[in-house]
Amino acid sequence: MNIKIYNKNYQIKKNKKNKTLLEILESHNIKIDYQCRQGYCGSCKIDLIKGTVITSPKSQPIVYLNPGEILPCCCKIKENIEIKI
Repeated sequence: MNIKIYNKNYQIKKNKKNKTLLEILESHNIKIDYQCRQGYCGSCKIDLIKGTVITSPKSQPIVYLNPGEILPCCCKIKENIEIKI
């Protein structure tokens, strides 16, 4: 699966480990703001342009999300996605 970053000539190939989107971005030195890593603060909120992500029932975010917004700390990618940071 691939992660494309909107308006940047950058694409990440996801490895097979079961990591959150935030962990994958960090492992490729892509910095985004975050604080709690549990969906409480909303600091890592980004836009999902294309594709689908999965949020574990154990890590359902509490913060309000507008349509198209995701929290990378709480989700895992299900298919190729495009995000706007």
